[in-house]
Amino acid sequence: MVTRWTQGLLDEVNMLLLEKKYRSALQKLLIIFDVYPDLPQAQILASALIRSGSTRTTDASADETLEPRHLFDSRLDPIFCACEAPGCAVSWVSGHHLMGDATAAVSNPLGAQCRACGVTLCRRHLPAADRYGMVHGCPQCGRELNPAPPPNGRQKTNQTPRLNKRLVDVVVLVEGKRPPSPEFMTGLCTHVIPDVFDDDPRIKGYHEKRFRGDGSEMAWFLAADLSDAYTTDAYDMRVYPGQQAGRHGQLWVIVKIFENRPKHVDPDNPATSEFAT
Repeated sequence: MVTRWTQGLLDEVNMLLLEKKYRSALQKLLIIFDVYPDLPQAQILASALIRSGSTRTTDASADETLEPRHLFDSRLDPIFCACEAPGCAVSWVSGHHLMGDATAAVSNPLGAQCRACGVTLCRRHLPAADRYGMVHGCPQCGRELNPAPPPNGRQKTNQTPRLNKRLVDVVVLVEGKRPPSPEFMTGLCTHVIPDVFDDDPRIKGYHEKRFRGDGSEMAWFLAADLSDAYTTDAYDMRVYPGQQAGRHGQLWVIVKIFENRPKHVDPDNPATSEFAT
């Protein structure tokens, strides 16, 4: 059952899609996914929207064309897939669909992959798991299936879950003798965790000559020093450690602080308008 609030947003998306305003239409859909992440009508529309917005770049103005970074949104994970099962409705996504940026291929982290023959299946086509949670039965060779890699091979620890909460503060801690430059923080947040700019949060940069461990504990204390309130239940603090590409890439940690209350609520069905945890 689709509520009036949800149907109104779906109608706006259809109108924007006809006007080739792909980026604006996607933002409306993402509001729906914040409240109803598994709504079939929104998922079907999102698949059609992204197919058009990422392939017909000449149809839209520069500020409405979808770029690879817009497709890294974790709210869209169920739509993207490298599934090879016959009849899969979401198997179209691959690098050549994204206008020459071959590094932007996306595979569904909720699916599974056979390392023996390379077959990848989305969660819709996975065989039933056994009582230990293992998925067996590759349709091609019959061997055990392994969890499919996260989008673009990135570590799950470096991916930010999309939450229906307002982002308040962001702390960027880097290892080295100098604090991170604004350009470094902008590039890091844009390409590693692109949702950082959605709510226009305050972004602060710090540095430590040498990290203890992966730097997560140090970054957490830095974020907690911003406000005593951030350590209470009124806020949700999340820590994401990582490293730049290369064997000796610079270590970094991103801490995000969210208000612990829903940003989007369906007024027609407030009882189910809960944010993800």
